[in-house]
Amino acid sequence: LYTIKFEDMSLPVLLILMFIECSCSDEDSPEKFVPTSEWTEISEGQSIGKGLHVRLNLETGKKEAKLLSENDAGQPGLNSVTLVEDNVVDATLDTTDESLEEGLKHLVKAGDNPETLSQKFRTMEELRKMMPDMEIKTEGQLLKEAVTRLNGTSHSDIPSILILLENVEDLAHKYDNGMLLVSEGWMGVVGSLLHHTNEEVYLAALRVVSSAAQSNPTVQKHCVESGYLSFLVSRVPSQGDKVAKSTVFCISAIMRNLPAALQTFSDLSSYSILSSKLTQTSLPALQRVVVSLYNDLLQMDTQMNSNTAEQSMKAESDALCSKVSQMLHSSSDYDVIREVVMFYSRIRHWCGASTANVIFDRLKAL
Repeated sequence: LYTIKFEDMSLPVLLILMFIECSCSDEDSPEKFVPTSEWTEISEGQSIGKGLHVRLNLETGKKEAKLLSENDAGQPGLNSVTLVEDNVVDATLDTTDESLEEGLKHLVKAGDNPETLSQKFRTMEELRKMMPDMEIKTEGQLLKEAVTRLNGTSHSDIPSILILLENVEDLAHKYDNGMLLVSEGWMGVVGSLLHHTNEEVYLAALRVVSSAAQSNPTVQKHCVESGYLSFLVSRVPSQGDKVAKSTVFCISAIMRNLPAALQTFSDLSSYSILSSKLTQTSLPALQRVVVSLYNDLLQMDTQMNSNTAEQSMKAESDALCSKVSQMLHSSSDYDVIREVVMFYSRIRHWCGASTANVIFDRLKAL
């Protein structure tokens, strides 16, 4: 049973709503509750005075009350709530958000003395003194340990490599940890595994690079300057659709909001490679990441007042316009449709009336 004690206090509105249903006036109220030393059921709408021990009987669903005993007053149970202050229950109490918030400040869980509450918590230094044998490591130390073990693991030990890469991935998405991967040279250990012949290892390494590069310009620049970008682009043509989707996603993570990489990307014939993959695939996930990347690159063009991406895509305009029509006609994936419509809005001046008709017909059908 959960109990509430009332000892010379004013009841906060929140608990009034939970445990007491007061009537608006004495004239409309049932006979006043007469407490005894035994638990007695409180009738619907019946008012009670101060100094009573009230509980909700979870077996019957009824409210009960009794007179406070010495034991009740001095020994609140673990499941009780002690209310501080005075006065009796008042059905006219303010029920605004401000009054509720103020009332909650006076709630103290039984046994939680504010003066001793801080003693339940310890600082890191206090914990180290109390438990000198306990090893407490920072994320940077954990990252270093995982990369060091990864570097020392045989390339044939696939299960261990996958576990360690997963550990690194869990840490790499944080900005400071991504910076550590670059500054300490640990990114090279992960990058070397992009050349691994095992597909699972390759995909796991991709996830680490993608995680570290997201919104981290330092990692992004490192990936461009270290040749990761050019290597990943060169892998796309020979990959199956599902693997290519992860590769393009990683390329997007490296390129996003990094205008300095636009020229490098163009010099790699990347648009020709990706456009070719786009026109060949029927996998919605791959279509989405390629078109999303194109949208990001065109957006960066706009931000830089440049036309690097647009000029490179224009050489593939016939194939892109044809693929836009095809994707909209066949796709039921709303993420794909959204990205394609956005892409079309940027390249529509390259495409003919037939593409525009497909766009409008498809949108009408949605």
